[in-house]
Amino acid sequence: MQKWIRICFFAVLLLCMPYGIAKAENGVEIADNEDGTVTVLYANESAAKLAVTVKKEGSDTQYNYFLTGDAIDTNIPLTRGNGNYQISVLINIVDSQYSPLTTQKVVLQLADAKSAYLTSNQMISWEDTNNAIKKANRLANQYQSQTSKIKAIYKYLVKNFEYDYDKYKQNSNGNLAYYTPNIEDTFEKKKGICYDIATLTSSMMRSVGVQTQMITGYPNSQYFDGTQYHAWNKVYYKKYKKWVVMDITCDMCLFQQGVPYRKLIMKKRAVQYNNIKYIY
Repeated sequence: MQKWIRICFFAVLLLCMPYGIAKAENGVEIADNEDGTVTVLYANESAAKLAVTVKKEGSDTQYNYFLTGDAIDTNIPLTRGNGNYQISVLINIVDSQYSPLTTQKVVLQLADAKSAYLTSNQMISWEDTNNAIKKANRLANQYQSQTSKIKAIYKYLVKNFEYDYDKYKQNSNGNLAYYTPNIEDTFEKKKGICYDIATLTSSMMRSVGVQTQMITGYPNSQYFDGTQYHAWNKVYYKKYKKWVVMDITCDMCLFQQGVPYRKLIMKKRAVQYNNIKYIY
């Protein structure tokens, strides 16, 4: 009788567990949010550096996310489409050496894989209370069509932001190796490097319902020779059912240099931006 009671109790406990939360290992929990992100939870009482690696089955590309501070609670993006992902969490031991805490598998099965590019996550982090997001909504609310909303945000960013050459020098010296942009900081300063601008663009576009990718890689055009590491965006136009490349950093620099806004080309040639390293 007692045996059956224990079995029934265990079955009820399983049914009551939140869906998508994997078994904790070494204090780490990985919860599938079923939206293209997973939440990594870890008390991190020693405030050690953590690394989270993400790799999709069948892909050679591994994504690395470096976390600091205590009480880790962050959303990690799964951005290579539906399929099987292996997620590992490692803790820093000394210098650049890390020891594994857990490795778990998550199966991403979204009805629309593009919906993953509407989320707020470790790389593209935003909240409705952010000033940048409030601005995006004020711009978008003036229009009905998605096309007009995209153009309004693009025009605002191109005309009101400038390139941060001081930060570029820091990045060139390796001082920003683990840097993650803060959209509020970029928005208030009205300046940033390509990484900042592409992240801000993604956040503002996503907040008004536009599926947007932030991409890093090596473009090859009249402004890039294929060797410069750069960040740009792709936005999904529902009207045309296609992804369109945008490089707001490039266009805002041209505008700052005196090129009239009407002569800027918002939609870039995809072939010039096809040497992709990461998609977020």
